[in-house]
Amino acid sequence: MDHARSPESGFLDDWAARLRMTADRPVVGILLRGSHARRAATAHSDVDVDVLVGGAPYAARRAYLAEHCGRLTHVSVAARDVRSWVIRLGEPADWAFGLPVAAPARLLWADPYWRDRIDLPVLCQPADEPRLEELIATLGKVASARDADDSLGLRLAAADLARLCPSVLRLANPSVRVVSRRSAFAAALDLPVAPAGYREDMLRCLGIRPGPIGELWAAAARLVTGTIPLIRPYVAEVAEAAGPDFADALLDGRLDRYVTQLAQPVGAPPSASREPAGVPAPRAGQWLTVSVPDAPVTGAHLEAPEPTDGGDRPSRLDPAIAARLRRTPDGLVAAVVRQHDSGEVLMVAWMDDEALHRTLTTGRATYWSRSRREYWVKGATSGHHQYVRSVALDCDGDAVLVSVDQVGAACHTGHRSCFFTQLPVTSSGEVTS
Repeated sequence: MDHARSPESGFLDDWAARLRMTADRPVVGILLRGSHARRAATAHSDVDVDVLVGGAPYAARRAYLAEHCGRLTHVSVAARDVRSWVIRLGEPADWAFGLPVAAPARLLWADPYWRDRIDLPVLCQPADEPRLEELIATLGKVASARDADDSLGLRLAAADLARLCPSVLRLANPSVRVVSRRSAFAAALDLPVAPAGYREDMLRCLGIRPGPIGELWAAAARLVTGTIPLIRPYVAEVAEAAGPDFADALLDGRLDRYVTQLAQPVGAPPSASREPAGVPAPRAGQWLTVSVPDAPVTGAHLEAPEPTDGGDRPSRLDPAIAARLRRTPDGLVAAVVRQHDSGEVLMVAWMDDEALHRTLTTGRATYWSRSRREYWVKGATSGHHQYVRSVALDCDGDAVLVSVDQVGAACHTGHRSCFFTQLPVTSSGEVTS
C-alpha cells in the first residue's frame, strides 16, 4: 500500500486486495478519491474508489455496503479502462459549475508498468468552455415556461441556467480550482466579477432561496442581462466556443435585443431597441478584471508572451497610474506587503501593470510570477487570502506598498511572514560623533 497508515487503512487494504482478486479484467491500478482522499471524511462518508483495468473501452459502477469492525460503510467502485480514464481527465467535470478541478487522490495499488502514469496526487480536469449560447437558450426555456404558466418547468430551467452561468462569468474572473462539489458551489457563488445581486439570484434560481415564480424569472433574467456586458471584452473566447455570428451578436447588440425580447410575455408590445450597454464602471460590490488562463491538465503553466520593452503585456491599468511607474526591464515593480493594522511586513512579490490593475479593482492581491510566467492571486489555492485595504506608490515609482488583511500564513513555508530568519547584527548600533 502507498498511503500512510490511518484509521481506515485496514479497511482499504482489505478492499484493494478484494478488487484485485475478483476483477474479470486485469487490474492496473486502484485509486481512492473523494472526502477520504482529501482527508475530510466524517463517520458517515462513503468511500469512492476508481479501479483502472486494461483492455478495450470499459465502464462499470458497483456499490457495496461493507462491514468492517462492526460498522457498515458505503463503498462506491467505478471501474474504467485506464486509457479512457486518462482521456476523461482532459474533460470538464459535470459537477464543477464549469470551473477547473484539482481534486486530491491516493494511489492504493498499481501495476509497476502503470504506476508512474497514474500515480497522480491531484486529479486535474479543465474548466468548461464558456457556454454562453446554452445560457441564452436556457433563458428562452425559462421564458417559455413562464408564458405557459409551467411552474415546474420554469424551476427546472432556472436551475439549469444557474449552473451554466459560472462557466460564462469565468472569462472575467481570476482563475480558481476546486476540489469537490461543495467547494465548486462555494466558488461559483463567490465569483468577484459578477452582476449586481448575483449571489442571491443564483441561490433563488437553484431553488435554495424560496420565492414565487415571478421573482424566479426576474432572477434568471438578471443573471443573463448582467453577465452579457461583463464578458463583452472576451468576444474571441465566445467566438471559439459558440461561433463567429454569436460573437458578433454580442458586440453589435443583437444579443441584448434578443434577451430583451425574451423578457416580453407573449402578446406584449415589443420594447424599443437600444444600444448595447458598455462594460460598466467598477462600483461597490462589483469589480472588473480580465481573465487568467488556467493551467493545462498536466499541471504545467501556460506561458505568457515574451515581454517586449517594458514587459508589454496587455493591461487596463489607469494610464495616469501607469505613467508614474518605473519598471524593471521585465516590466515589473516590487510589491511590499504588510498587515494593514499592525504594519507587520509579510512578504515581497512582483507586479506588472495588469497585476496592479487587478489588485486595485478586485480587492484581492494579485502578482506576476517570474518563474511560472503567469498571474497568481494570493490564497487562490492555499486559502491564505489577502484582502487589500490600500495601495501606495513610493517616491521613485519602482515599488508599491500593499496593505492587506492577511488570512493565515503569508509565506509558502507556513510562517505568518516571509521574514522569519533573523541574521546576526554585530554592530552595537551606537552613533559616534
